[in-house]
Amino acid sequence: MAQFVDPQQLMRNPIGPGTTAHYQRMTNPPRHPSAMHADMPPFFHLPDGKRLARLPRAVLFTPSQESIPAITFSTNGFPGARVKDVLKATIIVDAPNDRVFEHHGWRSTNIALEWPGYDPRAANDPGHLRLFTIVDGAPITRNRLAGEVCSLLWNYNSKVGGKAPVTRGFERWALHPDAVHVSDVWLLSLHYYRNVWIPEFYVKD
Repeated sequence: MAQFVDPQQLMRNPIGPGTTAHYQRMTNPPRHPSAMHADMPPFFHLPDGKRLARLPRAVLFTPSQESIPAITFSTNGFPGARVKDVLKATIIVDAPNDRVFEHHGWRSTNIALEWPGYDPRAANDPGHLRLFTIVDGAPITRNRLAGEVCSLLWNYNSKVGGKAPVTRGFERWALHPDAVHVSDVWLLSLHYYRNVWIPEFYVKD
C-alpha cells in the first residue's frame, strides 16, 4: 500500500520524508566533507533535511592546514554523529572497531575543543584533554574516541555553558539554551594541527 504523504508537510519541508529528494539522499549518502582535505562547508544537511551550521574556526584550524588525514565519524553511511546520541549509546558510529591511532604508534595525544567565543586559557582550559590511545592494553577504537570527544564537550558545557563570558561577536555560538544547546551538536571529524586534534562540530541552524 502506498504511503500517504501530506501535501502540507511537503510544502513545509520540500526535501523531507515522502519527497523524491529525501529518497535520493537516503539511497546516495554524500561523501564525508572531512575526507576531501579541503575547507569544510559552512552548512550541512542531515538525512531528514535539517540544516546544520559549521562551528566557526580560525584559519589555522581548517582541514587544508591539517598535518595528517582526519579521523571521520559517520552514522549509517551519513557524515556526522549527534553528540547526545553517542553519549546515550543510542547509535554506534560506522566502522566502530577501527583502531584509529594504531598506525601512529602514540600512547597519548592532545584534543582541544577550541569552542569559539571562550578563552581557552581560562580555568586551566576545561576544553582540553590528554587522551590515552591505549586502553586496557588495546588501541582505542573509533567508537570509543567519539565517546571521549563527546564527553569532553558535554563536561565543558557543564563548566562554561551559561557561566563563562563570551567574546563579543560570538554570542550566536555561546553554549546556552538561547544560542547553542549541546544536545543539538553533531561531531563530524577530528583534525590534527601540528600537535593537537581539533574536532569539527556542526550545530542545528
